[in-house]
Formats: sequence, C-alpha cells, structure tokens
Amino acid sequence: MPFLKKIIKNKTINVGVWNITETEEELRSILNKNIPYPSAVDSFKNEARRKQWIACRILLTTLLNDPDAEIIYNETGKPFIRNNHHKISISHSGDLAAVAISYTHAVGIDIEKIRDRVDRVANRFLSKVEMDSIGKENRLEKLHIYWGAKESLYKLAGNPEVDFKNDIIIHSFDYLCNPLQTCQSSMTVSDSKKNYTIYYEEINEYMLVYTYDKFVSNTQ
Repeated sequence: MPFLKKIIKNKTINVGVWNITETEEELRSILNKNIPYPSAVDSFKNEARRKQWIACRILLTTLLNDPDAEIIYNETGKPFIRNNHHKISISHSGDLAAVAISYTHAVGIDIEKIRDRVDRVANRFLSKVEMDSIGKENRLEKLHIYWGAKESLYKLAGNPEVDFKNDIIIHSFDYLCNPLQTCQSSMTVSDSKKNYTIYYEEINEYMLVYTYDKFVSNTQ
C-alpha cells in the first residue's frame, strides 16, 4: 500500500504522505472518475508530474474518507475542497506526495527531496541572520527545513505578496538535539506579525515540513 505515513498533531491537523510506486494507469484507476480531474491531469506533459498530481488527490480522499472530494483554487492559487470546510495544503517531490488537512485551522505543508541544489540558492530566500545561524553541521537538512518552513507558511497565508526573505523568519534551532523535531518562526502579513511552530521530519531522504495557524477559523 503506497500510503506511507499518517501523522496527527493535537487532533488538529492530519498529515499524510503517499509513496508513488504505481504506474500512471494504476493511479488513474484509483482516482474517482466522478470528479473532473482527468482533463486537468492531461494538461501536464511530464508523466512524473501527472502522477504527483493524481497521487495528491488520492491521498486527500484517503485522509478525508471521501472519494468525491474535489480540489478547487481561489484567485491567489490557494487550494480548497469544493463544498467542504476543511483547510488543505498539498505538496509533492519526486516519488512522494504530501497533504495536510484541518477543519478549523489554516495549514501549510512542503516536502522536498534532500539535494545540494538548495545550498546554491539559499541566499535568495534566507536573510543574513538565518544564513549565519545554519552553520556546517547537517547543513543540507537544516536548509531544507528553512525552505520547507517558509514554503509552508507562504501556502498557509495564501498571500502572493508575502516575501520569503523578509516577511518569514525562521529562528535558530538545534537539529541534532531536538526530539520534538520542531522550530519556531514568525510571519508578517499586512503589518501583522504572528508566531508559528514548524514541524519537520526526514522521510526516505526527503524533508517533510508543515505548520498550522493556532488561531481557529471556520471561514474560507
């Protein structure tokens, strides 16, 4: 079964990870044909991208136990579920797809295969203080946590004007001596600053990072 992992945080946020081992035909056979996905899938020329797209939808329906759950997007590209008040966030990289859902809290998730490319572009999304705090030990892992945290918070905000480098700050943390696998962050949106806890976990040479807004909301 490709459903690799399910995580529940404080009964507030559910996270699922899907290991894509199926062929595209097998994935299509799992996807509910009653929802209008196939035409959208066909718009992607790359087969791996099509498989990631389908796997994210299958994972969502699995977490919700609702085969008819359909993802739609608002004007800023933030995903929602049609006729459903759950908040969602989706991500994929290589052979893994990840989904976070919550009924009451905005969520954000990112999964990335750990590669050295992130070190070459780190100065594009990290401030000087953040760059200096990472150090040399477990550098690649920490860089992926910083990137994943900023990507997750950006998705949570759903605001394209949020600047990765200046509006989202990841506070220094100890990677090795951190059994809770968390770090702290802050994000400023429209002159309003909030603090967030970031959760991370390394899975099969990928870094999974996710977060949620602790302020309860039942609106979309």
